[in-house]
Amino acid sequence: MSGTNMSASKRSASAILAVVLGVSVVAGVGFTLRSASQDPSPKLAASAVDGTIDIDGKTYKKAAITLGVYPGPAEALKYDGVHINKNDWVQYSVSHIVLPKNTYVTFTIHGYDGGETLNNTYFNKVVGTVGNVVNYDGVDQSSVPCDLAVDNGCKVQHTFTIHGLPTRSQKSWFVNVPLLKVEEDDNGFVPTTNAETHNAGHTMTFSVLTPDTGGEYVWNCQFPCGDGTYGKFGAAMSAYGYMSGKVTVA
Repeated sequence: MSGTNMSASKRSASAILAVVLGVSVVAGVGFTLRSASQDPSPKLAASAVDGTIDIDGKTYKKAAITLGVYPGPAEALKYDGVHINKNDWVQYSVSHIVLPKNTYVTFTIHGYDGGETLNNTYFNKVVGTVGNVVNYDGVDQSSVPCDLAVDNGCKVQHTFTIHGLPTRSQKSWFVNVPLLKVEEDDNGFVPTTNAETHNAGHTMTFSVLTPDTGGEYVWNCQFPCGDGTYGKFGAAMSAYGYMSGKVTVA
Protein backbone atom coordinates (compact mmCIF):
# COMPACT_ATOMS: atom_id res chain seq x y z
CA MET A 1 0.00 0.00 0.00
CA SER A 2 2.77 2.38 0.90
CA GLY A 3 4.46 1.48 -2.42
CA THR A 4 1.32 2.47 -4.29
CA ASN A 5 1.15 5.76 -2.40
CA MET A 6 4.83 6.34 -3.14
CA SER A 7 4.26 5.81 -6.88
CA ALA A 8 1.27 8.14 -6.84
CA SER A 9 3.30 10.79 -5.03
CA LYS A 10 6.08 10.48 -7.58
CA ARG A 11 3.60 10.79 -10.45
CA SER A 12 2.04 13.88 -8.87
CA ALA A 13 5.44 15.47 -8.32
CA SER A 14 6.43 14.72 -11.92
CA ALA A 15 3.19 16.22 -13.23
CA ILE A 16 3.66 19.38 -11.15
CA LEU A 17 7.27 19.69 -12.33
CA ALA A 18 6.18 19.29 -15.96
CA VAL A 19 3.56 22.02 -15.56
CA VAL A 20 6.08 24.36 -13.93
CA LEU A 21 8.62 23.72 -16.70
CA GLY A 22 5.93 24.19 -19.33
CA VAL A 23 4.88 27.53 -17.87
CA SER A 24 8.54 28.59 -17.72
CA VAL A 25 9.08 27.67 -21.38
CA VAL A 26 5.93 29.51 -22.48
CA ALA A 27 6.95 32.56 -20.44
CA GLY A 28 10.42 32.44 -21.96
CA VAL A 29 9.07 32.20 -25.50
CA GLY A 30 6.65 35.04 -24.81
CA PHE A 31 9.45 37.23 -23.50
CA THR A 32 11.62 36.43 -26.52
CA LEU A 33 8.83 37.22 -28.98
CA ARG A 34 8.02 40.45 -27.17
CA SER A 35 11.68 41.48 -27.23
CA ALA A 36 11.99 40.64 -30.92
CA SER A 37 8.93 42.74 -31.76
CA GLN A 38 10.25 45.92 -30.19
CA ASP A 39 11.28 48.53 -32.76
CA PRO A 40 15.06 49.07 -32.88
CA SER A 41 14.59 52.52 -34.46
CA PRO A 42 12.18 55.42 -33.87
CA LYS A 43 8.88 55.73 -35.70
CA LEU A 44 8.88 57.73 -38.91
CA ALA A 45 5.64 59.54 -39.72
CA ALA A 46 4.68 60.94 -43.11
CA SER A 47 4.54 64.73 -43.27
CA ALA A 48 1.48 66.58 -44.50
CA VAL A 49 1.78 68.28 -47.90
CA ASP A 50 -0.25 71.35 -48.89
CA GLY A 51 -3.12 70.86 -51.28
CA THR A 52 -5.28 67.93 -52.31
CA ILE A 53 -5.54 65.62 -55.31
CA ASP A 54 -8.60 64.21 -57.09
CA ILE A 55 -8.50 60.57 -58.25
CA ASP A 56 -11.50 58.74 -59.71
CA GLY A 57 -13.91 61.35 -58.39
CA LYS A 58 -12.52 61.32 -54.83
CA THR A 59 -10.46 64.01 -53.12
CA TYR A 60 -7.45 63.00 -51.05
CA LYS A 61 -5.18 64.85 -48.68
CA LYS A 62 -1.48 64.61 -49.51
CA ALA A 63 1.52 63.53 -47.47
CA ALA A 64 5.13 62.51 -48.11
CA ILE A 65 7.76 60.28 -46.54
CA THR A 66 11.42 59.50 -47.35
CA LEU A 67 13.28 56.24 -46.63
CA GLY A 68 16.70 54.85 -47.41
CA VAL A 69 18.10 51.34 -47.87
CA TYR A 70 21.80 50.78 -47.34
CA PRO A 71 24.48 48.05 -47.43
CA GLY A 72 25.15 48.97 -43.79
CA PRO A 73 25.04 51.81 -41.22
CA ALA A 74 28.25 53.41 -42.56
CA GLU A 75 26.60 54.15 -45.91
CA ALA A 76 23.49 55.48 -44.18
CA LEU A 77 25.61 58.02 -42.33
CA LYS A 78 27.83 58.84 -45.30
CA TYR A 79 25.15 59.49 -47.88
CA ASP A 80 22.03 60.56 -45.99
CA GLY A 81 23.37 61.56 -42.57
CA VAL A 82 21.23 58.84 -40.95
CA HIS A 83 22.55 57.45 -37.66
CA ILE A 84 21.59 53.78 -37.30
CA ASN A 85 22.61 51.92 -34.16
CA LYS A 86 22.22 48.38 -35.47
CA ASN A 87 24.36 45.51 -36.75
CA ASP A 88 26.49 45.98 -39.83
CA TRP A 89 23.92 44.36 -42.09
CA VAL A 90 21.92 45.55 -45.06
CA GLN A 91 19.04 47.63 -43.71
CA TYR A 92 16.33 50.20 -44.25
CA SER A 93 16.60 53.50 -42.38
CA VAL A 94 13.51 52.87 -40.27
CA SER A 95 11.32 49.99 -39.17
CA HIS A 96 8.02 51.54 -38.00
CA ILE A 97 6.26 53.78 -40.51
CA VAL A 98 3.19 55.84 -39.63
CA LEU A 99 0.85 57.01 -42.41
CA PRO A 100 -2.41 58.98 -42.34
CA LYS A 101 -5.46 57.05 -43.53
CA ASN A 102 -7.35 57.87 -46.73
CA THR A 103 -4.40 59.89 -48.01
CA TYR A 104 -2.30 60.19 -51.16
CA VAL A 105 1.16 59.45 -49.76
CA THR A 106 4.27 59.95 -51.89
CA PHE A 107 7.26 57.79 -50.97
CA THR A 108 10.84 58.61 -51.87
CA ILE A 109 13.34 55.77 -51.38
CA HIS A 110 17.07 56.23 -51.82
CA GLY A 111 18.68 52.86 -52.57
CA TYR A 112 22.44 52.34 -52.31
CA ASP A 113 22.82 48.56 -52.52
CA GLY A 114 23.54 46.00 -55.22
CA GLY A 115 21.48 42.91 -55.92
CA GLU A 116 21.47 39.29 -57.00
CA THR A 117 18.51 37.13 -58.03
CA LEU A 118 14.88 37.06 -56.95
CA ASN A 119 13.34 33.74 -55.96
CA ASN A 120 10.06 34.82 -57.55
CA THR A 121 9.98 37.24 -60.47
CA TYR A 122 6.49 38.37 -59.45
CA PHE A 123 8.27 40.80 -57.15
CA ASN A 124 10.09 42.63 -59.96
CA LYS A 125 6.70 44.11 -60.90
CA VAL A 126 5.14 47.27 -59.46
CA VAL A 127 1.84 46.53 -57.75
CA GLY A 128 -0.50 48.75 -55.75
CA THR A 129 0.97 52.18 -56.41
CA VAL A 130 -1.03 54.94 -58.09
CA GLY A 131 -0.92 54.02 -61.78
CA ASN A 132 1.09 50.87 -60.93
CA VAL A 133 4.28 52.75 -61.74
CA VAL A 134 7.41 53.91 -59.92
CA ASN A 135 9.68 56.75 -61.00
CA TYR A 136 13.29 55.50 -61.19
CA ASP A 137 15.77 58.38 -61.44
CA GLY A 138 13.21 60.41 -63.40
CA VAL A 139 11.77 57.62 -65.57
CA ASP A 140 8.39 55.95 -64.89
CA GLN A 141 8.44 52.14 -65.07
CA SER A 142 6.01 49.36 -64.22
CA SER A 143 8.74 46.82 -63.42
CA VAL A 144 12.48 46.32 -62.98
CA PRO A 145 14.13 43.94 -65.46
CA CYS A 146 14.76 40.47 -64.02
CA ASP A 147 15.70 37.81 -66.57
CA LEU A 148 16.86 34.79 -64.59
CA ALA A 149 18.14 33.07 -67.76
CA VAL A 150 20.75 35.79 -68.36
CA ASP A 151 23.87 36.36 -66.28
CA ASN A 152 23.38 39.57 -64.27
CA GLY A 153 19.96 39.83 -65.86
CA CYS A 154 18.13 40.72 -62.63
CA LYS A 155 18.37 44.42 -61.81
CA VAL A 156 16.38 44.31 -58.57
CA GLN A 157 18.14 45.74 -55.50
CA HIS A 158 15.51 45.01 -52.84
CA THR A 159 11.74 45.35 -52.64
CA PHE A 160 9.52 47.46 -50.43
CA THR A 161 6.41 45.35 -49.96
CA ILE A 162 3.41 46.24 -47.77
CA HIS A 163 0.84 43.60 -46.91
CA GLY A 164 -1.53 42.40 -44.23
CA LEU A 165 -4.52 40.19 -43.62
CA PRO A 166 -8.04 41.63 -43.95
CA THR A 167 -10.04 41.75 -40.75
CA ARG A 168 -13.41 43.12 -39.73
CA SER A 169 -11.74 46.35 -38.69
CA GLN A 170 -9.37 46.93 -41.61
CA LYS A 171 -9.13 46.38 -45.34
CA SER A 172 -6.56 44.27 -47.15
CA TRP A 173 -3.72 46.32 -48.65
CA PHE A 174 -0.87 45.18 -50.87
CA VAL A 175 1.94 47.25 -52.39
CA ASN A 176 5.07 45.92 -54.06
CA VAL A 177 7.86 48.21 -55.22
CA PRO A 178 11.04 46.66 -56.70
CA LEU A 179 14.07 48.87 -56.18
CA LEU A 180 16.69 49.32 -58.90
CA LYS A 181 20.08 47.92 -57.91
CA VAL A 182 23.42 49.71 -58.06
CA GLU A 183 25.72 47.91 -60.50
CA GLU A 184 29.04 46.48 -59.33
CA ASP A 185 32.40 45.68 -60.93
CA ASP A 186 35.75 44.45 -59.65
CA ASN A 187 36.28 47.78 -57.87
CA GLY A 188 32.94 47.77 -56.05
CA PHE A 189 29.80 49.81 -56.71
CA VAL A 190 29.69 51.66 -60.02
CA PRO A 191 28.79 55.38 -59.70
CA THR A 192 25.29 56.27 -60.88
CA THR A 193 24.01 59.38 -62.63
CA ASN A 194 21.64 60.23 -59.77
CA ALA A 195 22.89 63.44 -58.14
CA GLU A 196 20.25 63.22 -55.38
CA THR A 197 22.11 60.19 -53.99
CA HIS A 198 25.59 61.72 -54.52
CA ASN A 199 25.91 59.52 -57.63
CA ALA A 200 26.04 56.48 -55.36
CA GLY A 201 22.49 55.15 -55.59
CA HIS A 202 19.06 55.43 -57.20
CA THR A 203 15.99 57.45 -56.26
CA MET A 204 12.65 55.65 -56.42
CA THR A 205 9.48 57.74 -56.09
CA PHE A 206 5.90 56.48 -56.03
CA SER A 207 2.52 57.28 -54.51
CA VAL A 208 -0.07 55.13 -52.77
CA LEU A 209 -3.61 55.63 -51.51
CA THR A 210 -3.77 54.52 -47.88
CA PRO A 211 -6.79 52.55 -46.61
CA ASP A 212 -9.65 54.71 -45.38
CA THR A 213 -10.24 52.47 -42.34
CA GLY A 214 -6.68 52.60 -41.02
CA GLY A 215 -5.07 49.54 -39.46
CA GLU A 216 -1.80 47.73 -38.75
CA TYR A 217 0.18 46.29 -41.66
CA VAL A 218 3.68 44.96 -42.20
CA TRP A 219 6.36 45.80 -44.74
CA ASN A 220 9.31 43.70 -45.76
CA CYS A 221 11.84 43.01 -48.50
CA GLN A 222 11.05 40.02 -50.73
CA PHE A 223 14.62 39.82 -52.00
CA PRO A 224 16.81 37.13 -50.32
CA CYS A 225 19.44 39.54 -48.99
CA GLY A 226 20.46 37.86 -45.73
CA ASP A 227 23.58 35.80 -45.04
CA GLY A 228 24.22 32.31 -46.43
CA THR A 229 21.90 30.55 -43.99
CA TYR A 230 18.29 29.56 -44.73
CA GLY A 231 18.65 30.26 -48.44
CA LYS A 232 19.87 33.81 -47.76
CA PHE A 233 16.92 34.51 -45.48
CA GLY A 234 19.05 34.58 -42.33
CA ALA A 235 20.69 37.53 -40.51
CA ALA A 236 19.10 40.79 -41.73
CA MET A 237 16.18 38.96 -43.31
CA SER A 238 15.24 37.08 -40.16
CA ALA A 239 15.87 39.92 -37.68
CA TYR A 240 13.03 42.40 -37.24
CA GLY A 241 13.84 46.00 -38.07
CA TYR A 242 16.42 45.52 -40.81
CA MET A 243 14.52 44.40 -43.89
CA SER A 244 11.11 44.27 -42.28
CA GLY A 245 8.88 46.35 -40.02
CA LYS A 246 5.36 47.56 -39.61
CA VAL A 247 3.10 50.23 -41.06
CA THR A 248 0.51 51.94 -38.90
CA VAL A 249 -2.27 53.66 -40.82
CA ALA A 250 -4.18 55.95 -38.50
